[in-house]
Amino acid sequence: MKKKVYVIEDNEKNMKLFLAILKLIPEVEIFSETRGDTGLELIKSGKPDLVILDIQLPEISGIDICTELRKINKFKEIPIIAVTSFAMKGDKERILAAGFNDYISKPIKVAEFREIVKNILNISN
Repeated sequence: MKKKVYVIEDNEKNMKLFLAILKLIPEVEIFSETRGDTGLELIKSGKPDLVILDIQLPEISGIDICTELRKINKFKEIPIIAVTSFAMKGDKERILAAGFNDYISKPIKVAEFREIVKNILNISN
């Protein structure tokens, strides 16, 4: 059974990169959205095994999406990764305190991103 990964990212180049990396993992089924508000609805209507969220999104931020999801029982334990260009002192701590399980700064390192996803989803190969 494939693991469901939801990616919410508004930057077209970043989205293409994330999707290209995730497509290299055959055990993964990908769902994606470019806006925060529609992304939140997509996630709520699905059964994600992992959510990858950009922090700066149109309409609603990734932090607000994560906070909203953590209020819903079925999303309390779902891993949520923040992917962001915020790299100032204190940003990582603030993001993790909002309920994210992990933090990846942009520009991402392809191999590291792939390994983090595989580890979270417990995929070996």
